[in-house]
Amino acid sequence: MAAKLKKRALAEFSHVIQEEPKPVKRLRLIQKPTQQELYINFTSASSSQESLQMLVSLEQKFPLDQAGAERVFPEIMEHYNGNRDTVVRSKILAVLNRMVMTPGFNPQVVSDQLLPKLKSEKSHRVLSLLLSVLKTIGCCLANSPAFHAQLVAAACPLLKSQSHLVRARCLELIGELGSCDDRLRDGAMSEGILSLLGQHTSDDEPRVRTSAFRGMLCLYERGQSLDQSIYSQACSGLQDDCEDVRRAAVKLVWVLSRLYPENLVNTEEGGQELRLVDDGFSKICNMVQDISMKVRMESASLLGSLHQVSSAFLEQTLDKKLMSNMRRKVSAHDRAKENFQSGEWATGARWADDKPREALDADSVSLMNIGACGAFVHGLEDEYLEVRNAALDSLCELAYQSPKFAVLSQDSIIDMVNDEIESVRLNAINSLRKLTRHLILRDDQLEIILGVLQDFSFTTREALRGLLGEIRVATRESVSSTVMALLDNLRRYPEDRTSVWRCSQKLGQRHPQLTMMVSEELLCLHPYFDSPEPDMDDPAYVTVLLAVFNAAAICPTMVALFPEHTRRHYTYLRSSMPELVPPIQAIEGTEMASKTQAAQLASNTRDFLKQLTGRLAGLSSLDLDTAEQLLSISVRDLQHVQTLDEQTSASAECTCLFLSSQLLLTQILQQTTQLQTLFLGLSSGLRAAIRQTEIKALMLQLLLTLSCASLGDKIRACNTFRQFLGLVKSSVDSEPDAYESLTKQIVSLYDSVDWSRLQMLYDIVHNFAQMLRPSALTVPCNVKKTKAIIHEPPPSSDNAVKFPANLAANVTLVAEVNNLEDTNRLGVLVRYPDQRVQVVTPQATAWKRLGQLRHRLVMQVLLAHGLWSGNARQFVLTKYCTVLEAPPMLVSVGTSPALLHLLISCLERRCQGAYWSKEMEPKR
Repeated sequence: MAAKLKKRALAEFSHVIQEEPKPVKRLRLIQKPTQQELYINFTSASSSQESLQMLVSLEQKFPLDQAGAERVFPEIMEHYNGNRDTVVRSKILAVLNRMVMTPGFNPQVVSDQLLPKLKSEKSHRVLSLLLSVLKTIGCCLANSPAFHAQLVAAACPLLKSQSHLVRARCLELIGELGSCDDRLRDGAMSEGILSLLGQHTSDDEPRVRTSAFRGMLCLYERGQSLDQSIYSQACSGLQDDCEDVRRAAVKLVWVLSRLYPENLVNTEEGGQELRLVDDGFSKICNMVQDISMKVRMESASLLGSLHQVSSAFLEQTLDKKLMSNMRRKVSAHDRAKENFQSGEWATGARWADDKPREALDADSVSLMNIGACGAFVHGLEDEYLEVRNAALDSLCELAYQSPKFAVLSQDSIIDMVNDEIESVRLNAINSLRKLTRHLILRDDQLEIILGVLQDFSFTTREALRGLLGEIRVATRESVSSTVMALLDNLRRYPEDRTSVWRCSQKLGQRHPQLTMMVSEELLCLHPYFDSPEPDMDDPAYVTVLLAVFNAAAICPTMVALFPEHTRRHYTYLRSSMPELVPPIQAIEGTEMASKTQAAQLASNTRDFLKQLTGRLAGLSSLDLDTAEQLLSISVRDLQHVQTLDEQTSASAECTCLFLSSQLLLTQILQQTTQLQTLFLGLSSGLRAAIRQTEIKALMLQLLLTLSCASLGDKIRACNTFRQFLGLVKSSVDSEPDAYESLTKQIVSLYDSVDWSRLQMLYDIVHNFAQMLRPSALTVPCNVKKTKAIIHEPPPSSDNAVKFPANLAANVTLVAEVNNLEDTNRLGVLVRYPDQRVQVVTPQATAWKRLGQLRHRLVMQVLLAHGLWSGNARQFVLTKYCTVLEAPPMLVSVGTSPALLHLLISCLERRCQGAYWSKEMEPKR
């Protein structure tokens, strides 16, 4: 029995399973079906329903090309003329309204057939659609004022129509195509466009009134001048029952307040004259309490752009009670005259009942409407976040223009930091950040703000830390409480470490004197006893040191308070985090250059760059050896200039790279790529010079390939070179003066050479290569370089990132990229020890715009890999910023057995697969 079991067990383990080979994947090419010729035949339609179905099918094929539109249009117009069904004709006009916008199609043909139908059409619905089509045609023919006048003249008689749709469409057409200088004649009556629109602001139909006000706004947006006489009509529209009318009227009041701010108007309440901008501001403030949310939001958003309003009206918007300075004062003579004219006298029943009154009834004698008092208070307390955000934006814009108003509005903005909606809180923090030059926070205000550091949202916490680094505080207690709040933030959210450190650094820079007063408390120093040396690996201790050291750089008397271990810690932090720790002269014992010396140095470097340009002007006339020697000396000098002055370092580096590319042909592709992608502000002439240098390098590469490479490599190189010439050819055609004659001859090979004849192509390229000479350039002074500052992972982290094979690990990447135009062309490249790579594209939500050409990238990079040989279990994250010369624009996270490098690269996408080589990989 035992022998049988043993035999059976052995039999089970001796089975052989043969795995089928995986089929080779093949590329499947699918050819798109050719577009069928567009055709429509209404003669086959037996009913209006079938005609409608054919029109709907035609509309689904939009957008059409020019040939298709010209082919279908006669059939559509023939069916329109022969059909009496209102629904079908309306659908035809809707199709024509889209067809006239087809590129290349002549809309004048449509208008010639539709204009005569305005007089014969009886259906109001079809007539309104006719006017819409004609308005679209007029917008397409923007440079035809005579045609616009013809359309306006044809639409004016229809303003007497009984249909509100027709009248509204006429007013819209007049507003879009009319001119205030034209006169409209109807029999013996002659009137202007503006007065015609003004007459219809009192129409019985609200949609007509809305179109009239919007027509006036269209005239203003098209550059037409509006007269002040329509201000009273706009003010009357603010009391309209229709929401759309009030919105359009508010916008019109705002336009007139900006056009005629200093003109005087009579107030309705007191009979006095006010500046138009003040009266318009008070009326828009009154609309902040409108019943409609859209009107309130529109009114609140328009207030911020009225910068010329008086300070008294501004201050009144923050108080719900009417201030005394906003009341109309009446002299004693006028009061006596009023009593005499009324025929009344004192009865003696009450004591002093006829004495002069200083303050009259605010409702009857105020200079502004009572409803406008506290407009921003009402806007900030609104139930809709859209209104609150609009009020915050306007309040911030007005406060930025007036330091006095900024101080008054400080409490109102700070209260919004505790709003229940995250977007409102973030808006309030950003608004305070814009007003930092006008504000000084009190202790009670700072206490409100610091509570936001406990918010769950990283974006809100980051914005608040940016605010704390820029705003000024009043007392030493404020500095101490801010540092304690940052330490609490670091304890709750350890991932905010880098941002907390930057905030602490700026806090010490902004308040050196206050920081000195609390330095003993922050460093836990005792006047008699020595304190133990803190742990340098503690992020909280580093936070305190950053605030103290940055204050000590400005206030050197603090250095005497430092114990010996603090001085040693300064040396360590200065070497490991130089971007956060400034040099302290009292500790380092070195002298720093003054601002005058720095300015003199900058002036000298600019003069040197100009002299260098003059030396290189005759470069092309020199022999090859002399030109190379001159270029070598210039490159050496420019490399030294880069380290002297930061202001001209970008221009010097740009020039140095260009000249180096003339000498080192093996590195031309790499350096010209940097020139075109890492620097902003390059002139068209300099870009052309860079492209010409690139052509020379590619031609030399092609010459080498044609001489000694295989047939496949030769064909590939020819195709790549021809593809590049095609890209440059369009630039040469648009800017022929920026290119040399030799470059134009090389570009002409794109059409004049048979690229399949390799030997003939080799002879041509060899002849051109003997004619190559270095080129000069003009030094650009307004150059900006694309740079990246990596904040996370930190540069000196000893924490290893470990992950087992085939499982993923998260690495947080926080980088600040400056002078980057397009964030869509930036990605993350993960390089593993076995040279396998993985590209990760950051999501749009990972980017945050910090300013013009400045962005912050916050994303999670997933690391996952199988087993590899070698000691690569531990990865240390270090900051290593360089430029990776690859065709696509990439952020590289390169991994070696000991280090995980983060490389930021911002490169423009070039010819596909043309420029990648082993020499372009970053050095380990």
